[in-house]
Formats: sequence, structure tokens, C-alpha cells
Amino acid sequence: MLIPPLDLSADRLCVLRFAASFLWADLELDLAEHAFFLDLATELGVPDGSLPSVAALLSSPPAPEDVDPTRVSPALAMTVRNVALRAIASDGRVLPQEMALFDLLDELLPQVGS
Repeated sequence: MLIPPLDLSADRLCVLRFAASFLWADLELDLAEHAFFLDLATELGVPDGSLPSVAALLSSPPAPEDVDPTRVSPALAMTVRNVALRAIASDGRVLPQEMALFDLLDELLPQVGS
């Protein structure tokens, strides 16, 4: 699934932080998750020269205030949902706690058309 173009670097950073939070949901990162994250950054239009600093977002889970779903714009909410689901599946397994986290995210994000 292609992500719609994001004009603002703040939007890209928001999406990447939510992806990182879901990659950390099981408290460990594997090579497939790292690869997914870098591929996502490229898909979002992050310049190659910025990929090392973007990869640093995976060094630890994002701070809660950096992934507050109530602060996501309605225009970005569906992208965040889609990326979260892709992040969950990126390691080839879906754990119940990951889906519980997604359900909470889905509930708190702005609803499209609301």
C-alpha cells in the first residue's frame, strides 16, 4: 500500500514515531522490523542522507507525548492507522498485545469523516 505524499517533515516524523511505537510493542526489534522502518522512511520521502538519523528513532521506544493519537490531524489519521498495521505485521507475527495497542490507537485517533 502506498502512502499519500506527506508535505511536511513534521507529518513524516509523526508517522515514523507511531511506526516505531508499534515496532517496540513486543519490547524487541528484529532485522525485519529495522528493514521495514527504513523502507517506510524511504516511502515517506525521507532523503537518503537523513536515514541514519531517522534510524536512531528505533534506539528506544518513543516517549508517550510523541505518540499522542489525540494530537494527530484528521488528514493524517488513516495513514497512521495503516502504518501501524504494517508495523505490527512486519516481523511476520501478530501478538495480542500489539492488536490491543492498535485498537486503542484506532479508538483515540480522529475518525475519518467525523
